[in-house]
Amino acid sequence: MAESNQIWAPYLAVVQQGGDLLALHYTVKNTRVSPYLEMQTDSLHGNGNYAQGQARLEVNPYVRFFSIFDPLLASEDLGYEAFEQALSDIMLHELADLDIKMGMCRHDFYIRLLIRDIEQGTFGGEQELAVFSVMEKRQAAEWLLSFYHTADASASLAGAVHAILPDCEIYMREGEEFVFYMRQPWEETEEKKLRFLIRLFLPLACSYTIHWTKTYGVIGYEDTMQMEDFVLA
Repeated sequence: MAESNQIWAPYLAVVQQGGDLLALHYTVKNTRVSPYLEMQTDSLHGNGNYAQGQARLEVNPYVRFFSIFDPLLASEDLGYEAFEQALSDIMLHELADLDIKMGMCRHDFYIRLLIRDIEQGTFGGEQELAVFSVMEKRQAAEWLLSFYHTADASASLAGAVHAILPDCEIYMREGEEFVFYMRQPWEETEEKKLRFLIRLFLPLACSYTIHWTKTYGVIGYEDTMQMEDFVLA
């Protein structure tokens, strides 16, 4: 069955996009439907109503969870429709969460723990962290885990910066100072992201400089030696 037809697929999409899971509602249109209904659709994502920032996705729970839902959903209209829908929504959220966790490996658990520590302010920089998306936090955690494995702060910082800020180039001046060259005009959000990554990976005693638009001309790096596009230092 295609991933887009799994009940956890919309759940995971909301999590990855930093959305509100409370705005995702699973609904069971009919209490007795064909167990193949979910498989007949092209995409479970497309079966929903997305008005006012909320997603209502029709699901057939009998495809995989017959033993759970069969005793709970009445076969006749006994006036419990609102209760059944609310109960189904809660249970499907829990089942989707369990599906995701069962598919996680040890690496995924480490990343989740690091993201939790980052969000709880363990590494500081709460104001800078506020501008990160969910996926950018995960990328930062991925490189932080790499740093713990390798103890190579420079390589981990470079990897995180290139993943989150692809317009940034990093140079070492005289082997002591990091020079961050942002190939764009100054932008507050981008600077907050860069300063958070610097805080995350570089020792406090390490010196660095951030340049916007203009950079140093570095011998051997032809793209930094264009006329009127670099300064001498």
